[in-house]
Amino acid sequence: MELSPADIKLIVSTLQESDYDEAEVVVGDVRITVARGGARLASSALVAPVEMAAPAPSPVPAPSPVPAPAPAAAPAPAPMTAAPSAEPAPGDVQVTSPTVGVFWRAPEPGAAPFVQVGSTVAVGDTIGIVEVMKLMSNIAAEVAGVVTAIYVDNAQGVEFGTPLVSIRPEG
Repeated sequence: MELSPADIKLIVSTLQESDYDEAEVVVGDVRITVARGGARLASSALVAPVEMAAPAPSPVPAPSPVPAPAPAAAPAPAPMTAAPSAEPAPGDVQVTSPTVGVFWRAPEPGAAPFVQVGSTVAVGDTIGIVEVMKLMSNIAAEVAGVVTAIYVDNAQGVEFGTPLVSIRPEG
């Protein structure tokens, strides 16, 4: 597996949006360490530069006498955020994603979800997981109460601030 420039940008943006000062990612023989400005890296070890082969030039086809039809427009990708109707009922507390990633409702494939609409939760109970580059972050209930809405599906991409669930506080 290789890291693309988009993967590296995701690692850097995830670090910027988190409370962490430093992150290290290892994929195969490639090790990337990123740190916030002014942070000192925990390891003073030097990392060998990664050599990347230049892409082979593509052959240019000869012009054709018949004009090619215009390519069809690609469908727009599905938005990563929840629908605008993800407004909590009055008095409910909305739990949002702390980072960009993939939301998982269950601890593993085939397992029961952490919570469902109607589930009672205590402060700190896990309501889901957000995965970023194979790093799993448990998302905890911020209040004790009853889950009144779940806004994202299992394995759905989320962004920072995406509403995940609403909880009606006890009492």
